[in-house]
Amino acid sequence: MNYIDRFLKSGWLSKAEKCIDNPEKVKELLDKTAKYRDKKGLAKVKDEFIRLCNYIRDVTTGKYKDYSGWSLTLIVASIIYVVSPLDIIPDFLVGAGLIDDVAIVLWTFKKLKEELDNYRKYQEREGKEDLE
Repeated sequence: MNYIDRFLKSGWLSKAEKCIDNPEKVKELLDKTAKYRDKKGLAKVKDEFIRLCNYIRDVTTGKYKDYSGWSLTLIVASIIYVVSPLDIIPDFLVGAGLIDDVAIVLWTFKKLKEELDNYRKYQEREGKEDLE
């Protein structure tokens, strides 16, 4: 079974749904992402990771309204997965620990390409092209 299949079958989506329903949990999740943005193993997907975090922030604060609920759930699940110490390959395993995290971020970005392209256009219209 590959990372994506295990991710989809392991309860991350239900964790995301519970998180989305609780603004305080969303804030905690986004606060946790700060220490992951500069992890060496995530360097290849840093921009994508930040865009996913910005998407969550802008949707949950009401700034970005043209979004898909399914996309939000999948993005939140992906971010919860990355910041969780209990993912498929634990992050403390040097060299291999972030491979699954990178795979999940890249898969999410590819799966939601159209949605994230629309979000990127929104950022450009709003003058928020920079990744925060």
